[in-house]
Amino acid sequence: MKYGHFDDKAREYVIDTPRTPYPWINYLGCEQFFGIISNTAGGYCFYRDARLRRVTRYRYNNMPVDNGGRYFYIKDGDTVWNPGWKPVKTELDSYSCRHGLHHHHRSEERSDRQSALFCANGRERRGASGDAAQ
Repeated sequence: MKYGHFDDKAREYVIDTPRTPYPWINYLGCEQFFGIISNTAGGYCFYRDARLRRVTRYRYNNMPVDNGGRYFYIKDGDTVWNPGWKPVKTELDSYSCRHGLHHHHRSEERSDRQSALFCANGRERRGASGDAAQ
C-alpha cells in the first residue's frame, strides 16, 4: 500500500493517510532545543539531553506505540474527532502531513471543520501563502 510520496519541488515527504503501519517521525531542532513529531501528532521535546531533560513524555523507540500524551478533541454534533487522528481514529474527509528538512506541517478536515499544525526549527519561515521565505 502506498502511504505517501516525495514532493521534489517542495523538498518534502507527503503522507496521505494517518493509517501508516508505524509512526513516521520528523526530527526538528536548533542548537539546544529539539523535538520529534510523528504524522499523528505523537512526539516529545527536550532541552540538550533527550534522556535527562525531556520537556514532554514520549519514547520514540517503543514502536509501534505512538502516544504523545497530549490530545485536542473537536466535538461536532454527536461525533468526536482528534486533529492528530489518534486516539479516537475517527475517519477524516482529508488528511495531509508534510515532513520537510526544517518543518512539519499537518492538516486535517472533517465535516467542513479544519485543523492545522505547523512546526519549524526557526531556520525556515513560511509566508501567508505557505511558500518558504527567508
